[in-house]
Amino acid sequence: MTKWTFVVLALLLAGCLCLAQAQKSSQERMKAFANLPDWSGLWEFDVYVGESVGQSLSPEGMRKAKAYTAAIQPSFTPAWQPKIDAEKKKIDAAIAADPNQPPAFGGGSCNQAPPFPATMLPGLYEWQVTPEETTLISDLGSVRHIYTDGRSHPPKDELWPTTQGNSIGHWEGDTLVVDTVAIKFPIIYLAAEGGFAIEPLSSELHTVERIRMVDPNEMQIRLTAEDSIALAKPIEMTITWERVRDYNRMDDNNADECDPETDRHPVVNGRFTTLVTPVRSASAEPPK
Repeated sequence: MTKWTFVVLALLLAGCLCLAQAQKSSQERMKAFANLPDWSGLWEFDVYVGESVGQSLSPEGMRKAKAYTAAIQPSFTPAWQPKIDAEKKKIDAAIAADPNQPPAFGGGSCNQAPPFPATMLPGLYEWQVTPEETTLISDLGSVRHIYTDGRSHPPKDELWPTTQGNSIGHWEGDTLVVDTVAIKFPIIYLAAEGGFAIEPLSSELHTVERIRMVDPNEMQIRLTAEDSIALAKPIEMTITWERVRDYNRMDDNNADECDPETDRHPVVNGRFTTLVTPVRSASAEPPK
């Protein structure tokens, strides 16, 4: 047998081994997929279910919002409390100036992705679950990557704050456990007139979420927030999402609300306004 024959045989053997390894990896990945929960469909924070005309909370939504706030009861450090008092004074003054059009806390810009935890904002959410990553997509313009491939957070000198923070996770049965640090705009949400207000936290904010679908139409997110600078003790909260019906896909809600032709964005000069349906032109073609 010649030297070239041995080379050809070696290459064929290597190719077979690579193919076998690829098939094994593919089978392992399929098995990993089979063990993941099915979170397909669209979801929304239950506070906004049944939202009334004008994009304000329904009476039931406001009841839930106040219940969430009562359950949170944040306790701030002596050094941080003056910041919270100043923020509350500013909010109260803004509401008193025009109670019928409360301020859009957080800026209300429809061109800016909402900061973490965006899961407490209005809008629709969709999960993409794979063995390596769980991605949370919001029609408000935020995309959050939760890496479940075994990696850790980057070293401190390679970590910088981002809008959604740096999230790594792992599965405990059907529960996704998510650890998040390096949040660019660290906040918590508290109930306010017409919706939620925000309270600022520090760059040391660190959260752990435990996310699971408790039944086909309800998802539960248990969040623990720690902040050695702003919080005297950790915040514990549990929020509920409900499955959204009568939607076949994600609507491009953000683009519609920012459309200058229809002027649908409810925030005008930094305040929420009641939406008014534009009057059709007399020359407009009637609907078919």
